[in-house]
Amino acid sequence: MSSSIQDASKKSSFEIFNRIAKSYDSVNRVLSFGLDIGWRKKVNTLLPQKSNLRLLDLATGTADQVIMLCDINPNIGQATGMDLSDEMLNIGREKVKRFNGKIELHNGDAVQLPIEDTQYDALTMSFGIRNVPDVPASMREMYRVLNEGGKALILEFSLPKNPIVRFGHLFYLRYVLPLVGGLISGDYAAYKYLNTSIEAFPYGEDFCNLMREAGFESVTAHPVTFGIATIYEATKQPGA
Repeated sequence: MSSSIQDASKKSSFEIFNRIAKSYDSVNRVLSFGLDIGWRKKVNTLLPQKSNLRLLDLATGTADQVIMLCDINPNIGQATGMDLSDEMLNIGREKVKRFNGKIELHNGDAVQLPIEDTQYDALTMSFGIRNVPDVPASMREMYRVLNEGGKALILEFSLPKNPIVRFGHLFYLRYVLPLVGGLISGDYAAYKYLNTSIEAFPYGEDFCNLMREAGFESVTAHPVTFGIATIYEATKQPGA
């Protein structure tokens, strides 16, 4: 897929998620064999150790990540989820009702966040950054809305270094994922897009450098499950 086609697809990716919203959660569990649950829990272990934590979850979708964090981390005082897909958010709003207002979900663009400076202690984004049409601009926005000492934690798919694991993973991405995702959701094109977006996106040190260029420090990549996904941890240093 050419870069121009990729960029056009990214700008309209929220429309893809609108189409697959109803089956999104169930397809995720099947396609990841439930591994994404453990990855999301790993994100929690990297959150700042601070009481009454203010959390922003970008590309929140149906709110899986922010719900899990609020369920297992008593230090979170208030959480906001933001996404461009209204259909995904509608499902998420039903799921967060049991939190009685602790979690709020809003429509918002990760490239131009409708948020004032230095509002959050932590920012998470799970499986969404590769769908952003302007990643450097999004990184700068993340940096802007975090408090000094705040952390950005980005969970995203990556490609394994081991050649055997990499070969098997690429076969899965190219042939199994679109087929199974298409059969369950009824939208083959949506899961073909997800496959190509994963392969085309920078990962590992290349992605760490994007975070550093936005101003983040102490940037670390934490590969999970042989490197088929990675959690990127970065800090906005005090005095920044």
